[in-house]
Amino acid sequence: MKQKPLRLSRFSKTVALALVLLSAACSKPAVDSTNINESPLSNKLNENATLTNQEFVSNPVNLNIVMFVPTDNPALSDYKTRLSALFVHFQNWIHNEMSRYGYSTYLGLPVDQLTGLVKIIEIPAAGAQADYPYSSAVSAGKIINEIKAFRTSNPTQFSSNNHYLVLLPARTDGDGSQPFYGYGKFCFAVDNSSMSVNGIPNPNSNYLGGMLHELGHGLNLPHNRAKYISEEPLLGTSLMGSGNYSFSKGEPTFLTESDAAILNRNEVFQLASTSITPYQVPTYTVQPQFNIDNNQQKIFLSGSYTSTLPVSDILVYMDPNVNNEGTGVNKDYNAITWRFTPQPGGGIQGAIDLNELSFKGNTPYELKVKLLLQNGHTTSNVYSFQYNNGQLTTNQDSVFTYSNASYAGVKGSFSKGNYTTADLLAKGVTDNSISSIKVGANVKVTLFNGNNFTGDSLVVTSSSTYLSTFNDKVSSMKINNL
Repeated sequence: MKQKPLRLSRFSKTVALALVLLSAACSKPAVDSTNINESPLSNKLNENATLTNQEFVSNPVNLNIVMFVPTDNPALSDYKTRLSALFVHFQNWIHNEMSRYGYSTYLGLPVDQLTGLVKIIEIPAAGAQADYPYSSAVSAGKIINEIKAFRTSNPTQFSSNNHYLVLLPARTDGDGSQPFYGYGKFCFAVDNSSMSVNGIPNPNSNYLGGMLHELGHGLNLPHNRAKYISEEPLLGTSLMGSGNYSFSKGEPTFLTESDAAILNRNEVFQLASTSITPYQVPTYTVQPQFNIDNNQQKIFLSGSYTSTLPVSDILVYMDPNVNNEGTGVNKDYNAITWRFTPQPGGGIQGAIDLNELSFKGNTPYELKVKLLLQNGHTTSNVYSFQYNNGQLTTNQDSVFTYSNASYAGVKGSFSKGNYTTADLLAKGVTDNSISSIKVGANVKVTLFNGNNFTGDSLVVTSSSTYLSTFNDKVSSMKINNL
């Protein structure tokens, strides 16, 4: 049974007034709380009423929200009330965006039973603010380990086993550098006095929209931007593209349909208890076929998939590698995405409108086919495409190898056939040097760590930015029809 939303009965008049003022400034009107307790949560909320109080939805499993406080930088005294209002605004904004695609779920926010506010777990840090700089290599693991240690001693304070929003007070030591990024299912953001509902719009800072953007990463969302024709002129900027800028400035910002589908399957968006184990990894196969029609400006997608766990949606991302390909810089920010319904018997079917792409000319593309499972896990298979003089092509029978991860370093080009160590050398690929590989849609590659197709082997059916257990081990390979 769906839970009724929990009410923030102790919001101050100042916060309520700030929320009222916000209703005229943001891309979505404020939510009328007077009707929420009188109708099921699945009903569309009244978006046109004046907000005089605020309520929020708390699910069986909710987002963990942490205020991580260094020893020499206390949290701001008003943060619980101020941030509670902001998180409720985020919850309503996300719900309204998801409602456009027919979803009725909410991001679950935990309730503080003593205050009625959104629950924020304050955790004293072991070190001073300078001990937690921006660098994820330095700070992320350190903070996560301290949070996990606190959770071991205080298990009832937490809800989700997976999703955390971690806030640190803005640094006061003259160095503004501190964690602000997504890190797996943890996301890090800053708190300062401007992080409030009445801080929108803010022409001088992107922190507020940045918090929502990074929260998206912590809720499993990858980067993706608005479709060039059907979305951008009407809806504005995708949150997971450059939405940190537009949201902060009060400009039109939205969730793409693929983002909404992913959130709908997220652990902390489930309105009722479920026996499904979240994010369990399946055994699966994907065998797509791509029919490019440059006259109609379409890719007609077909094929099939198998999965040992139920699949909810098929997501396709077309990512132009225009931002320093091979380095990973800004990769996926310009990815355009489509959502398709799985066909009976494990079929894949859909059409990709190439008019929606903003980069053509002579541009390499990665097409990613993702299975979104009912448990929230997402698989990914990658295929290579190329625009040449405005015409899209795909090397469906070709394989490209690279000496470094992320398709960098020495490149080798191969068609169908068998390649010994000597054959690889003749192609300019030295023994035990391959780290990443691009695989055409119609072929599969069997990699061997010995010459003449001996030793351990690995079958690869889609592109891989890093060969992991087979990194720098390939001595021969076979390329055959899929």
